[in-house]
Amino acid sequence: MRVHYSTDDVPPRDRESYWLDIVSKHVLKVTPNDRQDLATYWGRLDAQVTQRFILFNFEDCHRSRGRTAADVRRDTSVKFHLHRVHRERVYTTATAHGTELEIRQIPGDFYVTSSEYPFQATMRDWLAVSGLTIPYEVLSPLLAGGRLTRPVSLRGGSPLGSLLGTALDAAVAQIPLLSPELGDAVLQNLSGLVALACGASEEGQSSGQESLRTARLEVAKRYIDQHLAEPDLVPAGAAAALGISLRHLHLLFEPTGTSFAQYVTQRRLQQCRAALASPTDIARSVADIAFGWGFNSLATFYRAFEREFGMPPAAFRTMGAMGNAD
Repeated sequence: MRVHYSTDDVPPRDRESYWLDIVSKHVLKVTPNDRQDLATYWGRLDAQVTQRFILFNFEDCHRSRGRTAADVRRDTSVKFHLHRVHRERVYTTATAHGTELEIRQIPGDFYVTSSEYPFQATMRDWLAVSGLTIPYEVLSPLLAGGRLTRPVSLRGGSPLGSLLGTALDAAVAQIPLLSPELGDAVLQNLSGLVALACGASEEGQSSGQESLRTARLEVAKRYIDQHLAEPDLVPAGAAAALGISLRHLHLLFEPTGTSFAQYVTQRRLQQCRAALASPTDIARSVADIAFGWGFNSLATFYRAFEREFGMPPAAFRTMGAMGNAD
């Protein structure tokens, strides 16, 4: 389920209280430290809710906010939160041992915390955060000791941070297309990566390794999509660009039942089919479309297209044109 909230249509006097209630319900209960002009107060939140998880993206005008001890006491259940920051911020929080921890973050960095920890956060301009709310019963078994001993910061440009970012982006794109059950499975897998970033238990190590494989496969698929039109898109070149061995690349695709070459061909055929069906590409020849999407042999393209879609490209285009005419 997808939900959207905004203060745009809320009377000015009610905007702040309305907004804090929304953030508390879908993300985390917090208390602002700065006062804002209610006449210009603003906040926006988009969330995708599955059975157990909430993917969120929100921003508002507060530059300083915190989670007080009173906020912690008011929450009846402990949850874990993965945040990706989109504006620079300074985050001050406490650890399980009571020591104070200050973390400076830049756009793209990740932060994993538990609702049991108070914090204070200061942003340069306004707040902009996306991320995932993870139920306690999902992440706790994957963590060493069953809990976070301290909030964890992860640079977005680090190897694990890069994979986590790819996995989060893929989840945001996939969840609206999936049933709540399948959406939960995708986010359960993402939780394995979060556990690796935080210190995983034995179970979490196993889950995390599978999550790593899935995230690396997503990176490889994204690379393929970015270079799909290039005729020389081959496994050796892709492996070198991705910084992995050729064997590792093939192993990533092995569990899918589709090889690297087969996946490339499928994606090219899908793009060619979309172009053949598009009125904006009506002036392009079949050969121009095929070569434009990386095929270097027209005969190979014709055979692959008919095998995949059950008819030659020209017949598919004619059928599409007749459908558009109707």
